[in-house]
Amino acid sequence: MTSDKALNIDGENIFRGHAAEISEELRKSTTGAHVIVLYPDLLTLRDLYSFYVRSALFDSQIVMILPYLETVDSVRRILSEDGANIDVRKHEKEQSLLILDSLKGYFGLQEGLIPFLLQTADFAKKLGKSLSVLSDMGSFFYYSKKDDLLQYEMSLPSRYEKMNLKGFCAYHMRDFDVRFSEKERQDLIKHHGRTLISLSSSNGN
Repeated sequence: MTSDKALNIDGENIFRGHAAEISEELRKSTTGAHVIVLYPDLLTLRDLYSFYVRSALFDSQIVMILPYLETVDSVRRILSEDGANIDVRKHEKEQSLLILDSLKGYFGLQEGLIPFLLQTADFAKKLGKSLSVLSDMGSFFYYSKKDDLLQYEMSLPSRYEKMNLKGFCAYHMRDFDVRFSEKERQDLIKHHGRTLISLSSSNGN
């Protein structure tokens, strides 16, 4: 697990809590937020995004989720189950819920992910809604593109000023701790507005 030494850079911008508490922090974040979310295992991530997607849809937001550790169909199943009990097909048909594989999102779109996000944010704005994006950044590690990931993150603003968007960058704690140097971790944390650290829902990996 990532060490406190690596994370306690700016205490007021770091929050630790269980999945429901992290979800609530995401929900309370203002439009324009750019946040790092650290999760310890897949079960915890599932709890987190189930809580968040349900609350965001209730708040009439458009939600985009880009999973890496599981398939799009798996995310649909989790969101449809008793915990979240979301009518996934209905929301997908209405385009209030978008589920896109992280590998495809970052490496399979001809013009890249950002133009697609901006287009979706504009669509949300026309409907009087905001767009929130929860994206697992682990796909960069799949292709051994750590340097590209750092460059991509640093190319994004610390806050999406005047943009109808909330961006939540999710990292597995083990990746965040092992794959980045201490300086790289510090740079990433400083570049984002907040860092939310989810406590484990189980002993899973």
